[in-house]
Amino acid sequence: MAAMQDRIHDWVQRERAVILDSLRYIVGINTENLAPNGNERAGQLAVAAMLRALNCEVDVYEISTVPGLLEHPRYWAARPCTGRPNVMAIRHGVGGGRSLMFSSHMDTVPVGPDPWRHAPWGGEVADGRLWGLGAYDMKGGLVASTLVVKALNDLGIRLRGDLMIESVVDEEFGGCNGTLAARLKYNADLAIVPEPTNLTVCPAHHGGFMLRVTFEGKPGWSFSPEHPVDPIIAVAHFVNLLNEWAAHRMRTVTVPDIYRDNHKLPVLINQLKAGDVTQPFFADRVPGNAWLTLWAETYAGMTQAQVLADLQAFYRNAQATDAVLAEFEPTFTPIRWLDGSAFATDHAGVELLARLTSEVRRQPALVQGALFACDGHIFNLYSPTPMVLLGPTGGGPHSPDEYIVIDDYLDLVEIFIRTAIEWCG
Repeated sequence: MAAMQDRIHDWVQRERAVILDSLRYIVGINTENLAPNGNERAGQLAVAAMLRALNCEVDVYEISTVPGLLEHPRYWAARPCTGRPNVMAIRHGVGGGRSLMFSSHMDTVPVGPDPWRHAPWGGEVADGRLWGLGAYDMKGGLVASTLVVKALNDLGIRLRGDLMIESVVDEEFGGCNGTLAARLKYNADLAIVPEPTNLTVCPAHHGGFMLRVTFEGKPGWSFSPEHPVDPIIAVAHFVNLLNEWAAHRMRTVTVPDIYRDNHKLPVLINQLKAGDVTQPFFADRVPGNAWLTLWAETYAGMTQAQVLADLQAFYRNAQATDAVLAEFEPTFTPIRWLDGSAFATDHAGVELLARLTSEVRRQPALVQGALFACDGHIFNLYSPTPMVLLGPTGGGPHSPDEYIVIDDYLDLVEIFIRTAIEWCG
């Protein structure tokens, strides 16, 4: 076994340039998830070609054609499916082993309006990092999984179980249709989802609740006897209330054991709209309404009804002491709910990944819940495939100058190769 470990380590170091070039190539393809129709197709066809060249059996399929998808209770009809293919590649084993799936998403968030110092599709290598939109979330993990196949081919290693490499569409912005279609068509004994976990082994992940809160006022200006009611003032008070609610949740929710050392449930505001922003100088009236959109992170087992009821009760209590909020009864409009999920930390797949991460990194592996929502709940709640998260070290997800740390990325590739060999046999 030691000799095999040395061969794998030597391969990773020897192929460093190929590994980085492969990631630069995929990062260089614009796959922004532009609402409502996405933009993943070119990237999906590119990764399919890479896997065909590695002698995998490759299936590029339209997710809308998967039986049962459109009728499934977790299908999100607001997100169109047509023209957005999933990719599944299988390196068949010789038989008698367990199957392993690496499942990644091809889409990235949009590049956004903020300036980048490193070109978003440049894949620039500098300061020990590879920079680019999606490098960290999650093209790095996707490319690392394809390199497992190349390593096995180059080293002449045949597995007993099937190795499956998957790239799905439409994961960002709470989309799960691509992953749901995939689980209705393909499953495995274990799935690794290489979301950006900073090499932490995560058998659990957050869920989340996207909610729009609208305050209605009375438009107008300060001509006597007019009495406009400004909803912006109410929104300002509500923002403060959300900070208090977030602190309240941190004190009162039941914390799962997997999160006892990293208990965080952020409440984030990602949109705010009030007044006519098209006017060149200033608007000519108090607006008739103002709204914000918030994202509240959740733990596995929480429900949309529970979280919404808690926020509404917190608002009602605040009205007793806040004269501004007492005058407003906002409308709470749910936009999207994603379940959190978790499975046993003593599962053989979790224990294997923790051991191999420790061995490759030469330090104890961290096993914790992931502090973000993702498509993992589709595996754990709606399929027979258990899922664990393990992905690269880096920074800047969903923001300018996203990157991965190159030396840690090479460790991830090595961990993935060894995982495939030990799990599949």
